[in-house]
Amino acid sequence: MTTRTATTLTDRYVWTVTRHLPADVGPDVARELRATIADAVDARVEAGADPVTAEKEAVAELGDPDVLARQYGGRPAYLIGPGVYPDYVRLMRVLPAIVLPLVLVANFAAKAATTDEGWGPILLDAFLLVLTTAVHLAFWVTLTFAVIEWTRPEGERERPLSVWTPDQLTADVPWRTVKIGETIFEVGFALALAALVTWQLGGVGDNGIQVLDPDMHAVWKVLLVGWFLVDAAVALLVWRVGRWTPSFAALNVVTNAGAAILVLWLLARDEFITDLPQVLGEKFGWSTDWSVSSAAVGAVIVAIAAWDAVESVLKARRASRAGQ
Repeated sequence: MTTRTATTLTDRYVWTVTRHLPADVGPDVARELRATIADAVDARVEAGADPVTAEKEAVAELGDPDVLARQYGGRPAYLIGPGVYPDYVRLMRVLPAIVLPLVLVANFAAKAATTDEGWGPILLDAFLLVLTTAVHLAFWVTLTFAVIEWTRPEGERERPLSVWTPDQLTADVPWRTVKIGETIFEVGFALALAALVTWQLGGVGDNGIQVLDPDMHAVWKVLLVGWFLVDAAVALLVWRVGRWTPSFAALNVVTNAGAAILVLWLLARDEFITDLPQVLGEKFGWSTDWSVSSAAVGAVIVAIAAWDAVESVLKARRASRAGQ
């Protein structure tokens, strides 16, 4: 005996499952689902359930129709599967490290050669272009691998795209390897900050906002810019050696401590930052009835220097322990 109900719940469920299935599969799946639901409804009705409730419970027991459709259609329930994922990760590690620095250098050189804008706008444009390029790179690479995953025959989805060989192992053990991408980021960031501070200390003109005091003594200007240049040099040396050493960590601690002390001393003498409320008031017409806390600025600088110093010491300790 087959119990029929006046609802269309079964029809809606079957349609949801089979709507994207191939024509040679969909009709058979629809008949199988209808028979399964009908048998479940009959069993519940014979046990005393209301037909409408019985049908709802039977459909609910089958679960999410989209999940069921993937099972019947053999479609993966993930974007990038285990077969192609290693190649995807390897490409996403290498490609940004090559493309993004080239974009940054090319844009920076082109802007510097063809425009009269200050260093600040040029650096900002370069940063925004690199950010946009990184987003596009991640999107299109991910989309490409997702298409590869979804178009592969079901029997080949576990097979990797490329064959792994021992030649692909790194030339050094992991604890001695400093990633090139991390080094490029650290060097690029330090050089960008050095250029930004140089632009500020040289006077930004009418187009920029003067935050740092351009009347600072030339010796202090050189030391402040040198702080970032030393950071870039240390990052390159660490990459060359392959790991953080106690000597590099000590150098990093000394330079950060020296820079923090210099900034605090300049702040105490009111020679580090300009009268920012007045500068912004003249530039944008903002109210000047406020002030910048030298203590807060000093605390931020000290926190940044301390964080960078402590991080280098921890990296040196981890590398030392791993090498024992």
